[in-house]
Amino acid sequence: MTKAANCLNLVGDGDDVDVLYAVEEAFSVKISDAEALRCETVGQLFDIVSSKLNISEARHLRCPTALAFFRLRAALRRLGYVQRLTPKTDLRTIFRAHRAKSLHDILSRETDLPALELHPATITALALITACGVAFSLWFGSWLPLLGSAVLAIILGFVLPQTISQRTASLGDFASNCAAWNYGRLSKQAGGARRRDVWKAVTIVVRESTGTSFIGEMNYDTRFFAERSS
Repeated sequence: MTKAANCLNLVGDGDDVDVLYAVEEAFSVKISDAEALRCETVGQLFDIVSSKLNISEARHLRCPTALAFFRLRAALRRLGYVQRLTPKTDLRTIFRAHRAKSLHDILSRETDLPALELHPATITALALITACGVAFSLWFGSWLPLLGSAVLAIILGFVLPQTISQRTASLGDFASNCAAWNYGRLSKQAGGARRRDVWKAVTIVVRESTGTSFIGEMNYDTRFFAERSS
């Protein structure tokens, strides 16, 4: 099947269900089977989610991203970080100064956080271990070295350094991502949700829950499937 340009190119092997579960959790809504069947595009999913939220353009509304930002900043202050924190602050520096996993666990008490990723040095080490396992398996004509290297790589993947994603390296982007994954709860605390904020949150959740290679900017007509089974 040829990939469509403005399409996430899901294959329907459960990845579409994962998206719906992620959206339901992030926005604290329930999407019925009938509604799910109508979701051919990101825009249609956005319309369904918006219909279940308290949409308002009132000036007094607080921004969910701002709420997430202030809570993260307050948590870092309580941890003793006294330097000035702005949306452009590079969190990788802060995560390097602490144990990334430990800091991530502490901040997650304030709000759900983007997952940590393996540090580039960790990826290099795991690739080397795997390559050695392959080489020794070929040399000795046995799959045991490969199995051993795979087990070792899995164990080290949990204990070697991790870091935050390049996409959420700044405090502003990190807070925006946090807000998207906690949007239902935060929008209630903010007194309502603005449509443009909901759209941004929907696209973040959809992009991350699909793991899609789609690199363009999602719009209302971005499809989930290049073709839909009849």
